[in-house]
Amino acid sequence: MAQAKTAKAQTTALREQQSAARDETRREASAEIFDSMRQERREQGVVRAQAGEAGLSLTSGSVEAMLLDSAMQSELREQRILANAESRHRANEAEAASMASRIAKPTVLTAGLQIGSAAASGWSGIQNAKIKADAANTKR
Repeated sequence: MAQAKTAKAQTTALREQQSAARDETRREASAEIFDSMRQERREQGVVRAQAGEAGLSLTSGSVEAMLLDSAMQSELREQRILANAESRHRANEAEAASMASRIAKPTVLTAGLQIGSAAASGWSGIQNAKIKADAANTKR
C-alpha cells in the first residue's frame, strides 16, 4: 500500500514538473517572439527613416523590397522560435516518460508476493515462538 502511495506521489510530482517545464517553454517562446517583433519594427522604422532622409517614396520598389525582406526575416525568426519551443517540449515529454518508466508501480503479482512474504514471515515467527516455548517446557 505504501508503495502504491509513493508511486502515485512520484507520478503526481512528475506531472507537475512536466507542466511547469511546458509553461516555461511557452513563456520563453512568447518573450522571444515579442523581441523579434520589436526588432522588426525597429528595422522597418530605420528603413523608413533612411528612405525619408534620402527623399525616396515609401512605396518605391527598393524601399518596399527592404520592408518586405525585414518582414520575411522576422517571420522566419518566429517560425524558428516556435520550432525550437516544440522541440524543447517534445524533449521534456520524452524525459518525463523516461522518468515515469522508472517509477516502481505495484502490480497484482507484487502485491501477492508481498502478502505471501508477510504470511510466511508471520508463520515463521509463530513457529520460532513454539520452538522456544517447547524448549522452555522441556528444561523444567
